Amino acid sequence: MRHITLRQIEGFIAAAEALSFARAAESLHVTPPAFSQLIGELEAGLGVRLFDRTTRRVILTTAGESLLRKMKRGLFEIDQACEDAKAIARLERGHLTVSTLPSLAVGIVTQSLGEMRTRFPGLTVSLYEDHNGSLLDRLAQGEDDFAICAYSEGTRDLDFDDLFVEELVAVLPESHPLARRRILSWTSLESEALILTALQSSIREQVRHALRHNRIDKRNEYETANMFTALAMVRAGFGMTIVPLTVLPEVNMAGLAWRRLRNPTPRRRIVIGRRRDRTASPAAQRFEALLRERIEATGIGARAAAR
Repeated sequence: MRHITLRQIEGFIAAAEALSFARAAESLHVTPPAFSQLIGELEAGLGVRLFDRTTRRVILTTAGESLLRKMKRGLFEIDQACEDAKAIARLERGHLTVSTLPSLAVGIVTQSLGEMRTRFPGLTVSLYEDHNGSLLDRLAQGEDDFAICAYSEGTRDLDFDDLFVEELVAVLPESHPLARRRILSWTSLESEALILTALQSSIREQVRHALRHNRIDKRNEYETANMFTALAMVRAGFGMTIVPLTVLPEVNMAGLAWRRLRNPTPRRRIVIGRRRDRTASPAAQRFEALLRERIEATGIGARAAAR
C-alpha cells in the first residue's frame, strides 16, 4: 500500500467513472501523457492491469471493477471521517469529561455545562466530583479532559491555569455564642468540635496550615465525605465546619451562620488543571471560555476580596 498514492487513486476513479483517459486527465488538470503515466505506475504498483484501452475506448478489467467498488467505499469512509472531525471542531458532536470539587459542582461548573448543552446540543458531557487529591489522580491518569480543582504543589506532568481565589469561612449554628462575633480567630476554635471532609480535601489542608500557624494541636472530631453532610451536622449541633464562601448561596443555610476567619484568612486557588502532554479538545476550549465568562459575570472570588 505504501507504493500507492492518493493522486493515483483519484486518477483511477476519475478514469473508471468517465471511461476516458482524456476526460480524466482534464479533471485532474494534467496532460494526457502524464495521466497515462500515473495509471501505468498504479498498475505497476499493484501488479495487475486495471483497464483495457484502445484508441477509441477504455474498459475496466475485472480487477479494475473490483478495485473501483472498494476504493469508492474506502473514500466514502475517509470523507465521513473528515466530516466527523469537522463536526467536532464545530462543536456539533463530541464528548467532554470534566472533574471538579463538590463545592464548585453545585454552582458555576454545572451551570456552565448546562449552557454548553444548550448552545451545542450535539455534545455529550460527563461530570465527576470528588476531593482534590482524587481529582488530581484522575487527571494524571488521563481520565478527564481537565479538572476544576484547587492548586496543589508538587504535581508532576500537570499544568494549572488560575480561575479565581476563594475564601474559606467558618459555619456554625446561629445560636452559638461565637456567632455574635463578626470575625473569628483560629484560637477561638481551639475548644470547638470541627467537622471536616476527608484527608485529601483541599479545605482540610488549609485548616491544618492555619492551626499549625497558630500552634494549635487539634484534630477534627468528625469526618464526612462531603460538605453537605458537614453542614447538616453543624445544624444538628455537632460542632462547626469550614467551607468556601462561594458555595454559601447554593446551600441551605437555615439555622446556620457564617463568619470570616483571620490570622490567617484561609484561601485556596481554584484552577483548571490539565495534563501537560494533552491538547485541549474544541469542546474543552469552549467550556473553559464559558466558565471564565460566568466567573467574570458573577464576580466569584472578587466578592471575597472586596469584603
